[in-house]
Amino acid sequence: MYKNEEDKLEQWKKQIEERPISEIRLEQAIKNGFERGRLGKSRKNKRIYKRSIWSVFVAAILLITLVTSIRVSPVFANAIASIPGLERFVEFIREDKGLESAMNNEYYQELNLTSEKEGVTLTLKGVIADEEEMVLFYTLNGARKDEVFHLGLSDITDRKGNDVMRWGSATPDPISFETGKELAVKINIGFKEGVNESEFILKATAKSTEREIDFDIPFSLAKEKMPTTRYLVNETVSIEGQKVTIQQIEISPLKVAISIRTNPNNTKIIFGFEDLRLMDENGEMWTSINGITSSGTENEDEKIYYLESNYFENPEELTLMFNKLQAMDKDEAYILIDTEKEVILEQPADQRYSIQDIKKGYLEFLLKSEEGYHTSPFNSFIDAEGKEVSFTSGSFSSNGDDTAVIGMDFPKGPFVNPVKLPLHGYPQWIEGNVKVKINIR
Repeated sequence: MYKNEEDKLEQWKKQIEERPISEIRLEQAIKNGFERGRLGKSRKNKRIYKRSIWSVFVAAILLITLVTSIRVSPVFANAIASIPGLERFVEFIREDKGLESAMNNEYYQELNLTSEKEGVTLTLKGVIADEEEMVLFYTLNGARKDEVFHLGLSDITDRKGNDVMRWGSATPDPISFETGKELAVKINIGFKEGVNESEFILKATAKSTEREIDFDIPFSLAKEKMPTTRYLVNETVSIEGQKVTIQQIEISPLKVAISIRTNPNNTKIIFGFEDLRLMDENGEMWTSINGITSSGTENEDEKIYYLESNYFENPEELTLMFNKLQAMDKDEAYILIDTEKEVILEQPADQRYSIQDIKKGYLEFLLKSEEGYHTSPFNSFIDAEGKEVSFTSGSFSSNGDDTAVIGMDFPKGPFVNPVKLPLHGYPQWIEGNVKVKINIR
């Protein structure tokens, strides 16, 4: 590439980075999307997924990304260059410093296994796996003229057919491709407890309006799974009077898992950490992973948060930091509605919710939101007789300003009005400056 062209691309890249566009990280439920594939459902997906600015401009600036990767990380550039066909996954890898580090340290296993049916080919390019989870890279191509496919992961099993998947997350989602195009997909799956297998079967289904094709690709892990490193912390900190305890930090090749417990005597319910991060002695930061950012535990006061992995960096010092928590008063953390009268009876004092649409089996809210809020707030409702029922599906969409649309599908079956919807997210925050030193020696 000529020097002046490269300089122009760098200037354009810098201008894009400086634009005040916030990243949206949609917290995904466990096995989000995969249950649809497992149950054979094909409901129209109403979510609007707002990726980072890189996703918006990816078609135009992929070349810039590659140029920058070569200059900033020669090891990464060499790793990608040595693996044919992996160029399509550069964006996914660059979004996660843990994946990039795994590549740099030759922890990626190339597979290039294919399954072809009815002129459609699924290719499992490669895998990265540790004791806790596995990342799969695969492509799909071969659609007919004017045919659009949707690709869903059905399952990951061992060679005996036993399910090994505890949760899963796909990028991109929803997944589709058209004639003449190749779809590149990254799948993260978490292993069930006690899974020590090295031989698996990938089961995926490609659907169009004309046909449905099931693929099975057996594969083996040739590289040994590297062990997880665990640090016991047990340090309690306070932010605006609300206490949280950092219990444990687990660092594996693919992610950092931070176990955090909130004090049950807190006056506020804490929904999540907006800027949880790890910093080493050189000021290098590891932040939230795109996709699954947290998961619950059996204890409602405990939650596990996930960050990019620094497993291969061998830092001498580590500091856990955060400044902003999504939180609200516990006694306001619900909405009470009457679905028959189509009215909101009770809601938080700032009156952010209004009913947008309501009909049999479906409810849609309009939320006066704020920049930085991107959480779908409802999982279930409790009817007037105390029966708790989970919604069959939900959606969250934002147009980038101060409004969001939240939709929910009610399950079939009777329930008694009014119904109470506990909140699992709300555009209110508490702020402070928390730093916790981690003893890693």
